[in-house]
Amino acid sequence: MEKTKYIAKTEYASFTSSAFGRSMIYTLMSTFALIFFTDAVGIAPTHAGTLILIARIFDAINDPAMGIVVDKTQTKWGKFRPYLLFSPIIIAISTCLLFLSPIYLGIVEYGGKLAFCYFTYILWGMCFTVQDVPFWSLSSAISPNDGERSNFISIARIGSTIGGVVPTLAVPILTDSLGLEKGYLIAGIVFGCIGSAISLLAFFGTREKLILQVEPKSIKDIFKGFVTNKPLLIFIGAALLASTVVMAQTCAPYISKYLYNTEKVVSDSGIVSYYILYPNGARSFITKGTFLTVLSLMVGIGMVPAMLLVPLARKKFSLKQIYIASMLFGVVVSVILYFIGYDKLGVASIFVLLFFTILIGIPLGVFNCITYNFVADCTDYAEWKDGQRIEGVSFAAQTLISKASAGVATLITSVVLELIHYVEPIEEAGIKVEQVQSVATRDGLFLMITLIPAAGMLLTCIPMIFFDYTGKKKEKIKAELEEMRAERMRAQNTEVAE
Repeated sequence: MEKTKYIAKTEYASFTSSAFGRSMIYTLMSTFALIFFTDAVGIAPTHAGTLILIARIFDAINDPAMGIVVDKTQTKWGKFRPYLLFSPIIIAISTCLLFLSPIYLGIVEYGGKLAFCYFTYILWGMCFTVQDVPFWSLSSAISPNDGERSNFISIARIGSTIGGVVPTLAVPILTDSLGLEKGYLIAGIVFGCIGSAISLLAFFGTREKLILQVEPKSIKDIFKGFVTNKPLLIFIGAALLASTVVMAQTCAPYISKYLYNTEKVVSDSGIVSYYILYPNGARSFITKGTFLTVLSLMVGIGMVPAMLLVPLARKKFSLKQIYIASMLFGVVVSVILYFIGYDKLGVASIFVLLFFTILIGIPLGVFNCITYNFVADCTDYAEWKDGQRIEGVSFAAQTLISKASAGVATLITSVVLELIHYVEPIEEAGIKVEQVQSVATRDGLFLMITLIPAAGMLLTCIPMIFFDYTGKKKEKIKAELEEMRAERMRAQNTEVAE
């Protein structure tokens, strides 16, 4: 029997487009914030990494708090959509501030610059949370059909992935042509404003379907529903261990700039380009700015098919099976790449690295897509167990997972940069000049896309062994939940009739 379709095509288009716009902003932050702090502002890698870690600790309070606010919201527009209307403006402003070099404000002392970066980064996280929690929470209320919901999330994540490629195309061009400080500022203004405007489509183009007409829940009840949701807590632990899976994105700017030596080339018209050199010293076909774009595209080529396959794979396999299989695949790929190396195959080395980058994108694509499916399922579990849907707090955990994963990966990157003696750009005649890195430093950079991610992907499989909301147990709960919803609807109709 064919299940009822609840989601209109216009809702798919609106939500996916909104995810595209939001991802341009989020990727700009997650990919370039660390290198902006170290290379443009001049903050030491460990200080920048600590900054980002502290901001993530703050999010551990901020995101659930926003989730509680959302769960207590009842308006004519629903629980989630009101926040999608006003949040874009504060996100646009905070993104511009995040990539504003403090030197433009006359702040030149190291302590002042560090304090300013703390302020703008934490402010950005708070503003983005106001939209992030209700945005992804909306995906759990868009349909009671988990298969349709899975398709909806997968398509939205593809839009998000494509949107994330755009900054990696533009930022290297902006920084190469305008300089680091001005280039990043223009990027913050452009992507902050355009991305925020596009994100408004989620408000205007969607409707909430799965709404429980209940009295506003107390904070105590909401918190209890969260801490007693065993499947959700297990998955959160597993996802945090998998943080290193996103390191391919986090350290990509450093890999593109410093993994290989470069040669400065000045064209007849005076345009300066830095071409990547093959391990044998010959000039390659690609500049270091374009190399970042190509790396990101290769990751995306692996991610998008993986996301498309998740809904199809769900027809034969459980989310748990898909998750563990993808992580183990990532372990094998990363270890093989480590032993192949980045410079042992001569001219072919760069091409082999790019090929393996596609494979590295597969577990990342599954991770980015399947986490939302897990949280949506765990929200159903909470409704069955306690009779309440705590989408806000549940998806606050998801947004925290996303930001914590990026934060942990960034912290690891910053610590490794310090350990391998990464040399920051040096200012010469008012211009930041990137320095040549030692062989030991480049070897350390390579670890950040091979063995370090492999360790995290292996560890994440351990808690997932204990995730038991799957198989016959899940089917039984789903059947009982459908009956509970039908009974609740009959009771509500009876009250209206009386």
